[in-house]
Amino acid sequence: MALHEALIALQTGCSGLLTLKQDDPHFKKRLPTIPYVHQGELEILDRLTQLGRHYRTLDEYIRNIIKTKTSGLYILSFAFELRSILQSYLQCLSQLEHECLQNTSLTLSHLLISLTDYTLLFPALVSLINTLQSSGYRGCQILDVIRRCTLDGNTILSSTMKKLLCASHRILIKQITSIVTRGQIYDEYGEFFIGLNNSINVEAMGMTTPSVSRMTSAVVSRSHSPDRERQTMMQTPQPNPMITPGYSQYLLIPEMLPSYIPLQLADKIVFIGESWLLLKNNDDDDDDRNSKNSLAITQIDYDEQNQLVQQQLHALTLIDDLNMFELERIIERARIDLSLTLRNLFVDRFHLIDELEQIRGFYLIEHGELYTLFVNRTSQLLLNTKKSSNAIENDINEVFKQCLNDLHLDTILTNTDKFKFRLNFPPSEAAAQEISAARRLLSRAQGTSDNSTIPFDFWSCGWANLSIQYKVKYPMKAFFSENCKQRYNDIFHLLIVLRYVQIELNSLWLAFKNHHRNSLICHLRNAMSFFINNFQYYIQIDVLEYKYQQFIRSILSSTDFQQIKHLHELFLADIQTHSFMLLGTAYQSMKNILSICVSFCLTIKQQENRNNLDESILRQFGKDFNDEIKLLFGILGMVQKHNALPHLGVFLTRLDFNRFLTNNNGSFGEF
Repeated sequence: MALHEALIALQTGCSGLLTLKQDDPHFKKRLPTIPYVHQGELEILDRLTQLGRHYRTLDEYIRNIIKTKTSGLYILSFAFELRSILQSYLQCLSQLEHECLQNTSLTLSHLLISLTDYTLLFPALVSLINTLQSSGYRGCQILDVIRRCTLDGNTILSSTMKKLLCASHRILIKQITSIVTRGQIYDEYGEFFIGLNNSINVEAMGMTTPSVSRMTSAVVSRSHSPDRERQTMMQTPQPNPMITPGYSQYLLIPEMLPSYIPLQLADKIVFIGESWLLLKNNDDDDDDRNSKNSLAITQIDYDEQNQLVQQQLHALTLIDDLNMFELERIIERARIDLSLTLRNLFVDRFHLIDELEQIRGFYLIEHGELYTLFVNRTSQLLLNTKKSSNAIENDINEVFKQCLNDLHLDTILTNTDKFKFRLNFPPSEAAAQEISAARRLLSRAQGTSDNSTIPFDFWSCGWANLSIQYKVKYPMKAFFSENCKQRYNDIFHLLIVLRYVQIELNSLWLAFKNHHRNSLICHLRNAMSFFINNFQYYIQIDVLEYKYQQFIRSILSSTDFQQIKHLHELFLADIQTHSFMLLGTAYQSMKNILSICVSFCLTIKQQENRNNLDESILRQFGKDFNDEIKLLFGILGMVQKHNALPHLGVFLTRLDFNRFLTNNNGSFGEF
């Protein structure tokens, strides 16, 4: 009878030897003593009953997962593999029942010994599912939990956990295969560590709100955050489980990435997925999508290569342990092949270098005579512009086209339809602090107070808010991201303001060269012009020209498209670094110097017809200018000591070629 009760208990978790409390049907308690059963056998029966309860717990968990089907593919695959383990347990019970019928002399000890493996395994499995349920982990997040359970000294427990992990890895490998071979993600429940970047990051560097470059930013913590569930749901595409965007970049979700998958490997998978999006999808907004270039991409066939990759990845699912070295080799091989193909397409067929030449001509002001003429013709228009309008923007673009025609540069800068000037005035709240600082500088120089008439503020006019809108056409969208375009605009912002200030100082010299005017004006103008000219030469020749030629040589020698994109990011970062745009205090000081120079020129022009000029205003300009020069010179000197910027020494040498600044504590002396 004890064997019969034990077999029942092993499947149901209870037997006839248990009594139920009337007011609590879940409360079960074994009878304290049974005359015909030895006390030792009762203890064995308790252990077998507990084993049956674990079985019922696991079975109910599996039924709930299969019934609801809302826990995701990883949990579902885990549940199916767990069900196969329970099936082997039931087969073992069936075999024991057959043995008991054949041999009635078997004892409870025989049952316990036959089920020894399950007495160790079931408690661990119950603990595992309790952890999964309490933590709320889903998708790739459960892989780390299961993998930790495989690191056990018990071989039975370790091998069983590896089977469960392998079942979950099958889903992972299928999702990786989908994105690596087709550029698609089947992720109905938001479980994969790669999702869609629906909100493209256009946060600028340098001149806008301070931010950190993607090249230098720290990797987001891969630990599970408290808001992980909310973030995961935000990444879950509900309408269509098959994610196949046209040009939306894929986004790595760090909190979903298993700890044993290297971040570099995940980045490679993202790159491969985005490469397939480029090779297999046309831009719906591109008017030339039926052109020769577009057809050339869509005709590329990689079925044979993809079939080989699918076979290699499928082979990884047939073993209990995921071979990370083999997975990395497969992904790297696929990345190299695609990267080489994209390099040949962009450099040889789609003329990437020609596109960079056009960008250089517009954003980096390669043709100085063009922008000199443009500044002269639009000086007053942009100086008096306080808000953007379509009419003003159209006028600016028309003037620029006339300048191109007059200088016969329309055959060199041919893509004027893709580059349009825009006026991007920041919100008044965002610019309030900067405007207030500039007004205080000008108020001190003009001898006014904050309560009097508000003076002219250069940083609120059109020159300080002029930008270029670059319409990136297919397939260049894969190379020029929104972040890159914004960084180009930041560089252009500095260059165009610098060019305007230089022209204003030169025009002031032209206006006064034939008149015997105040020597203080000439002295101050010469000092300002000396600094601005040297800084402009440093930016255009020492930084832009050198870095650009170095960048072009690297493109021609590279066979890796991903490396070319990385070189492009480094190129922009180097320009911004050497232009002090990433040195917050130094860059603010530079902007203050530009503001003082503009204020000085406008003040002199306003008082040009007056007989007497107030020297106190000029001396205040000189004092403010010297203060900013002293601050900037000190900061750059500290940077030079650490040899952080290789080209900075040349700039400082030009400024202080005769040790004049050094002897005057970093200033141009008394005015």
